[in-house]
Amino acid sequence: MRIERTNRSGAAARTLTRAGASALGIGVIAVLALAGCAQADTSGSQTGGSVSTSSPEESDMTSPSPSASDGGSEDGKLPEAADMELAAGNSGRGLPPGLEGSTDSTVGVAWSPEPGLLYVVTNGSSSCPTFAEPQATIGSGGESSGKSDGVAAADGVLTVTFVPAEDGICTMDFVPTTTVVEVPAESDTGQPVPVQLDDKGKVELQPRSADGEPGPVAWLDS
Repeated sequence: MRIERTNRSGAAARTLTRAGASALGIGVIAVLALAGCAQADTSGSQTGGSVSTSSPEESDMTSPSPSASDGGSEDGKLPEAADMELAAGNSGRGLPPGLEGSTDSTVGVAWSPEPGLLYVVTNGSSSCPTFAEPQATIGSGGESSGKSDGVAAADGVLTVTFVPAEDGICTMDFVPTTTVVEVPAESDTGQPVPVQLDDKGKVELQPRSADGEPGPVAWLDS
């Protein structure tokens, strides 16, 4: 009688051991299944669709390019002054044919080969060029500030104004930028004309030596 009870107890223990092993196996399978689902989610795919990602290089390729500035080309860079169209408001790097540069002055002005148009040349940073407004006026139209004080329309003085500079980091080079500026018809008479260059100062503009040629540059004294 005692031996039978012992055998039954041993069988029961073996039964319980097998049941525990089965439960442990089911638990391990469940953990592995959950881990597989988590890994699938992080790969960017899911049921019914997919999640797309892009690398920094792909983002750069789809980013918009900078717009062209006034008188510039489609890539946003200024054309060479020798190649730009001779029209009011156009600007170019360097000097047009027939103009002599200066390393001592920051601004100068000359007649262009076309009647009624000026070349306004500014020397400064190539990354932060200074442009002139496309239209010049006769006189300052009344009271003004800076070096242009007292200039009035009755004086017959041409006034050129400059586009306000934008904030930014500028290179320390010294290169010319040329802007084409239109003047009132009555100011292009073939005679010397005083020109007020915004608040920078005044120069005496000399006429062209011949039709179809640019005039000499009147550089502002530094």
